[in-house]
Amino acid sequence: MTYEGGAHPTLPHGSAASESRPSGDRWSGLELDFYVVIKPIGRGGMGTVYLAQDNSLDREVAIKVLPEELYGNLEIEERFLREARAQAKLKSPHVVAIHHIGRLPVRAGGKTGLYFAMELVDGEPLEAILERKSILHPEEARKAMIEVAGGLRDAHRAGIIHRDIKPSNLLRDRDGRVKIADFGIAKVSSVAKDDRKSLTGDGVVLGTPLYMSPEQASGESIDFRSDMYSLGCAFYHLLAGAPPFDGDNGLQVAAKHIAAAPQPLEELVKDLPPAMAAIFARLLHKKRDERYADYEELIAALEAAAPRAVTYAGFWARGAALALDCMIAGTLIAALGWIGILVHLAYVTVGHAYFGRTIPKWMLSMRVHRLDGTPLGLVRALVRNVASMWLPFLLGAVILVTKGQSHLRTVIERLQPREAAEAKSVVLAFAISHGILTLMWIAGLVYAAFNPERAAFHDLVAGSRVTYAFRRVSLPPGSPRP
Repeated sequence: MTYEGGAHPTLPHGSAASESRPSGDRWSGLELDFYVVIKPIGRGGMGTVYLAQDNSLDREVAIKVLPEELYGNLEIEERFLREARAQAKLKSPHVVAIHHIGRLPVRAGGKTGLYFAMELVDGEPLEAILERKSILHPEEARKAMIEVAGGLRDAHRAGIIHRDIKPSNLLRDRDGRVKIADFGIAKVSSVAKDDRKSLTGDGVVLGTPLYMSPEQASGESIDFRSDMYSLGCAFYHLLAGAPPFDGDNGLQVAAKHIAAAPQPLEELVKDLPPAMAAIFARLLHKKRDERYADYEELIAALEAAAPRAVTYAGFWARGAALALDCMIAGTLIAALGWIGILVHLAYVTVGHAYFGRTIPKWMLSMRVHRLDGTPLGLVRALVRNVASMWLPFLLGAVILVTKGQSHLRTVIERLQPREAAEAKSVVLAFAISHGILTLMWIAGLVYAAFNPERAAFHDLVAGSRVTYAFRRVSLPPGSPRP
């Protein structure tokens, strides 16, 4: 089902605009009870959707009309009626509301069909995002999933399983609110007979293979957790730009839902928060018992996955941690000589890679991490350390190449505290003789004082940030993810 947003012209009551309607459009300009049909705005599996004017309440609505070729088909009419009644039972802000159901005028052949009027969503289906070759941002997807899960929770409470959750059935209005539409194949608990059909039968599949749960694909009985799986598939597609499974036909796709493991979403969406990755892993679990116990648990998990505002560690706090680390380095060099440098580098690299901190950073409640909040890892931590100490590394390399290993060892030994006067002269000589490099090195550190995220040069190189570990509060609605 597709809706078009924006204001639409309305026709006066009783206007006969059939002369201007498109070829094959039998209803534009005609009256259906107290509705005046304006124009088609979309098509779904169970009929065409029209924009219409509700003259009784002076508002625009959407009208869904059963296809003419299905007139007189009692089974289809029953399903069409069930869709309207299922949606009408739901009093949910996350489900498209049904206003009225009625019969179409008798046409040629003496047969007539059904229509129902429903809320007009001024926006577009989420499928339009995929049609534009675009994707959702993880935070945008998280917020939309909460709304869809809320609608499915309300449906479940009313005894309804949707059975066809997919991007085209999720409508987003201009304010960003998402509503569930098209309950054409919904299963209502009051219906004794389940009209599910075999995938290998006459080719009619109740549900869309790209988003179908394993139990639905295999013809087993289903419950609300089937909709959970479909919800995960739909938003997997919207985040990654491709569905979890694809194939040449519905049978191939269904077989993959039953037996194949999807590629982890975090491998396709590089900025997907770990908490969101964990939610998708549960939603797409083959065993329904491993999914969420109810929608309240799912919604709670989605709300807990909200991005957090962080307080970036300030320049002076980072300077204090650096000074303490330098004292540790000096102690190691005094005790072990040049070997102490290697020990210090290993200590800093491992501490940042796996724990996000050295001892001084732990004392000051600071943590080093990647932009998405995950640990740096060994390679990134090593790059960060080299980038932060590039000047000493460069000077050491120059001495090693020009003077040899023995001279480099002598210079390092002179930096030990017991020879403070000589060490001071060595450092001063380095700073003066390499003035431009020294200024560049200092500028790289001072940059953190003016950067909004307090990122130094080595943070930019390694893609890291330093934050206070204990100051994490929820962002207000609509705030960007840090």
